[in-house]
Amino acid sequence: MSGTSDYAVVYDITCDRERTRVDRVLKGFGFRVQKSVFECRLNRRGKEELVRKLEAVGVKTGFIKIYRLEYTFRGVVIGERKDKDVDDGNAFII
Repeated sequence: MSGTSDYAVVYDITCDRERTRVDRVLKGFGFRVQKSVFECRLNRRGKEELVRKLEAVGVKTGFIKIYRLEYTFRGVVIGERKDKDVDDGNAFII
């Protein structure tokens, strides 16, 4: 997909209501990889829309960070792994 990038969106929010609202927004843009981490594939317009919707939540009890994922770096594998993985070159496996 031309013009799209992958993003990791992480949050640390203490208020259940705010956290639920953020979670609902993020489910519309990507998928959960950990309890408070989502991966999203977005074009410029999608990223702007995501930021706008997250800002509208008005988080006051924590923060949300959006990181652009860079796949040109070869990941480091620590531990034993026997077979190739779908994430080879695209994820750090610890």
